[in-house]
Amino acid sequence: MANQKLFDDINVRGLLDEWAQYTIIAWRKELRKKKIGVTDELYESFTREIQRNQTELLGVLLKFKFYGRLRDMGVGRGVSANEVQNNVSNIIAAKRYGANVHSVNRKPGRWFNKIKTHQSHRLREILAEKAGVAISASVADILNNSSHIKVDING
Repeated sequence: MANQKLFDDINVRGLLDEWAQYTIIAWRKELRKKKIGVTDELYESFTREIQRNQTELLGVLLKFKFYGRLRDMGVGRGVSANEVQNNVSNIIAAKRYGANVHSVNRKPGRWFNKIKTHQSHRLREILAEKAGVAISASVADILNNSSHIKVDING
């Protein structure tokens, strides 16, 4: 019950929703910057969903078209993961040594991982900060209500 009050105090659902919105905006900006996607199908496919059961908030789920991940890895449209791995050595062999090897002109469009990692760390920071303030307020409230000690957490 004390944990529920803590979560109510910091409005985790609202924080997760705002964070998810910002993350989607950052991914969309990156897609535009890297000029990924001829149509806006991938751009428009981003959705967010707050996951919960009856009593607990479980997390946030960010969804988008799967081919966005393939584009991030540089695979798809007839290019296998093995070809991407061998592609660099084939290009070097062809340019430096004039080797007659097959190479694929498809490069990874890295748009996903950097933002995902940054935003995940940022969410941890935000939640830790909000939880710290809420815990301090809860402890001060408990002390103020249970004894003659008065605690001021604001300074």
